[in-house]
Amino acid sequence: MTEYELLRIIDFLERLRLPFDDGVPGARPDGSFNMIFYLMRCHLKGQRVIKSSLASASGLPYVTAMRHINQLIDDGTFEVESRTETGRSFYVVPSPGLIDAFVEYARRAKATIGQTLGSIESGSEADDYYFGGSNFSGSVIPPLSLLERKAEGAHDLRFLFRDDNYFEALRNTWTDLRATIASTRNFDLVDMPTLYERIVENARRDVSEYDVICVNMPWAGSLAEAGYVRPITDLVAESRIQPLDFSPIVWDAGFWKGEQYGLPIYSTMEILLARRDLFDEAGLALPRTFDQVIEAARRLHAPDRDFYGIAWNCAAGMPIANTFLILLGCCNSSVLNIPRRRMHTPLDTLSQDQRVARVNTDQGLEVLDFMHRMVEVSPPDVLEMDWDRRVETFLKGRSALAYSWSMHAALMEYDVASRVRRRVAYLPQPKGRAGLHATPVGGFFLMVPSNLPDERAKLAFEAIAWMASPQAMKEHVTNGFPVAPRFSVAADPEAAASSPIVGFVDQLVRNGQVYTWQRPAVPEYHDIETILGAEVHRAIRGEVSDKEALGRAQRRIEAVMAQARPMPDLPARAARSGTR
Repeated sequence: MTEYELLRIIDFLERLRLPFDDGVPGARPDGSFNMIFYLMRCHLKGQRVIKSSLASASGLPYVTAMRHINQLIDDGTFEVESRTETGRSFYVVPSPGLIDAFVEYARRAKATIGQTLGSIESGSEADDYYFGGSNFSGSVIPPLSLLERKAEGAHDLRFLFRDDNYFEALRNTWTDLRATIASTRNFDLVDMPTLYERIVENARRDVSEYDVICVNMPWAGSLAEAGYVRPITDLVAESRIQPLDFSPIVWDAGFWKGEQYGLPIYSTMEILLARRDLFDEAGLALPRTFDQVIEAARRLHAPDRDFYGIAWNCAAGMPIANTFLILLGCCNSSVLNIPRRRMHTPLDTLSQDQRVARVNTDQGLEVLDFMHRMVEVSPPDVLEMDWDRRVETFLKGRSALAYSWSMHAALMEYDVASRVRRRVAYLPQPKGRAGLHATPVGGFFLMVPSNLPDERAKLAFEAIAWMASPQAMKEHVTNGFPVAPRFSVAADPEAAASSPIVGFVDQLVRNGQVYTWQRPAVPEYHDIETILGAEVHRAIRGEVSDKEALGRAQRRIEAVMAQARPMPDLPARAARSGTR
């Protein structure tokens, strides 16, 4: 059972009890229930708990609650950890025994619920389904349908999307079904660097040119902090959107300082693709470590036949910066000193010591060493290779291995030009020395610009809600885009049968093997990415030593993180949004 699944069960059981406490005559707060659930929730989220907050969560009178807490500490159910060097102040934490007992309780509760709903037949099958996901699998999502509402006299909606195969398909679907609201001319599809620049330029206009924009997941914190996008918490609450149907690690990445800013439109994981047929012929095991990647790539590298060991992002700028950050995660390290947990780390509350750069490290040197070795078994144009070129190289059968986002992996199975169809193994991220298989999650949110008038913002959100609906997502999944961040779509049997990558990605999520801390969505992320994109590329080109490149990147990132980031002057924009 993953931490996320346990949180879902906690949320369900708390909400199940609430009607009893609130509506049944004679009901009284159960202090033990409330405190244990609160403490376990905070433990799973990595939040510290003091006695007074635990007492407040109990629902009991303060003196009674404190007496009960002390009793639970005395009997070993709760434990305390010192908050200060004096030892006079403490945090309260669950004991190992309480954690084990609570997990078993949650597993049994899940089994009971699964049997009641018909998802499983016996309690022994409880571990075979994911609470909040597999229980949807009994019903196939109905076909795509039009939005019911049409705004009287509404202007054409305008969209700013990334230029990739998913957003192109989304544009085509929208214009086919909603021709009265938008046509292809209402969509601007641009490359990644241009997308960021266009979002910022649009935010500085008096009134937004676009109604809906797509935002790369690591940019969410910077755009929210700058006031460039509008909170949609109120709109989500008024809609039929169910946040629990979205993968929590993806949903939470759009959350900033108490507000939700976007709906996930697609999620994707950076994985390793391998030619299974070639590995079988050569008697090679599929790689699980950096060294095994290099060993296999060298064995299969044949440049005289225009065939290469591996294709990967090595172009200057965003491509090589992303590679460095992702591989750093596989060495169990991050660019910042943030907690590396399986849970999503709230990045809007990082302490000063967590906002410290961690680039010039042994792990950083290990990553650069691995990248140098990959260059030796890569195509000759690897220093200019980006997301599209690495995928094209593998797709056309010119490399044995390739790093790829899972959404591009659909091309291997469905693209008519694919030379590798049904011959690809989809693998988690290989790890470095003393590292871990840290598969990073990425993707995009659909957001509403903050300088959009209220009446346009509501219509924009309606469009977003439709595009991110289970029906729309299933339509794309079954047509070759295995990227839906909704559990109900991943559990849908038609969707799951559409591509081998659907089940692979869903299993990574269920097993808690995906992370966001490799590319932390802090306000300074774009600056960090720009710095690494330049300094790492210089090292790989051989212009400077690895140590020199990492030292310079470390100093530049430290300077960025130390700078105060003044909020932009957006009084008129705030007034229009009605939320600031």
